[in-house]
Amino acid sequence: MADGLREYFSMRRTAWAVAGCGLLTAAGLTAASPRTELDSNPVPSAGQVQAAQNRVDQRAGELGNQEERLAAASAKLTDLETQAEILTENYDKTVVAEQQAAAAYTTAVKNLAQAETARKSSQREVGNLAATEFETQGGFDPMAAMLGDAHGVQAYVNQVGLGQMFVTRGTDILAKNSADSVVARVFGGEARTALEQQQADLRRAAALKTAIQAAVARQLAAVKTTKSVTNQLSGLLQSAKATEQSLASERQAALAAEAAAAAQAAQQRAAAAGRTSSSQAVSYPDSPASSRQGNIAADWALSQIGKPYRWGAAGPYAYDCSGLTMIAWSHAGVALLHYTGDQWMEGMHVSLDALQRGDLLFYATNNADPGTIHHVGIYIGGGTMVDAPYTGADVRIDSIYAPGDPIGAVRP
Repeated sequence: MADGLREYFSMRRTAWAVAGCGLLTAAGLTAASPRTELDSNPVPSAGQVQAAQNRVDQRAGELGNQEERLAAASAKLTDLETQAEILTENYDKTVVAEQQAAAAYTTAVKNLAQAETARKSSQREVGNLAATEFETQGGFDPMAAMLGDAHGVQAYVNQVGLGQMFVTRGTDILAKNSADSVVARVFGGEARTALEQQQADLRRAAALKTAIQAAVARQLAAVKTTKSVTNQLSGLLQSAKATEQSLASERQAALAAEAAAAAQAAQQRAAAAGRTSSSQAVSYPDSPASSRQGNIAADWALSQIGKPYRWGAAGPYAYDCSGLTMIAWSHAGVALLHYTGDQWMEGMHVSLDALQRGDLLFYATNNADPGTIHHVGIYIGGGTMVDAPYTGADVRIDSIYAPGDPIGAVRP
């Protein structure tokens, strides 16, 4: 075989290492969709088992994607909860500041009342002083004159000639009146401004707190929903796995039963012909089959391409490896037993460089031990063969090196 063909088929070799002809393994049973009660076939088909496995893969993919969404949603929730904690602390801080401002304002209101009382008292003292001085000088009603003067108390005092008197007696009273007025304005303005600012800050902090708490609640609900869907998908995956395993086990048991029946039938045929596989010695016919017979067997094998592999099957709808070669050579008029170990002894051994169409190619796990032969194909020329490879594959054309190096070849 040319190196190019060896490389082309090298990727197929692993399949024969785990699922050789005549060996039924778990790796060969890939999954299928569940059968219904109306299914007319009591044995799960390879297609059903494969469909069940595909369903398992689909569910596993859906669950993986959902778990990624759950992780992202949980991370977002954690971030929002952190923000909420910060904003809540800021809100609490603002509440304290507002309470302090409210207390300060309450104190300011009391002080304002006292300042207003003092201002009114000092204003009366100014009025009384002016009235007293006016009365001692004679003239018009002091309060009317003072209040009627458009320029205020000081202008009135100047008019009545009491300037010197206020300098000596009224300065303290006027100063106190002025100071009381200033204190009243300060307490009335600054305390109210401070309180209003803190109340505005509190409203903003409360709005932020409410908004973030609502966002946390929404995200928490989203996480719960995502987690619920994740749990549902996990359950569906487990159900799909259970279905696949049930179908695979059922199919394995059925095929094993078929294989046992086929082996018993082969033994009965061998006994009827005066030989059994347990007593068979290496025996070659006087002359091998003709090249015409080899062509008939090879051409018939080609006509079966695309039919599924089934362990122990010998047609007409499915085959295992030795079943395919047995029926192919039966069309050429040569009887073979349905077992690779027997077929290895049912003809003349030929070298690989002397192959003819129809020759049988054998494969073993140990090429030094014919007792480990597990696969057989039928040579069709050009370094290729027709064979039924393993469970899950169809009858097809392979390189003679696809399963590995042949242990040898036989011409029936």
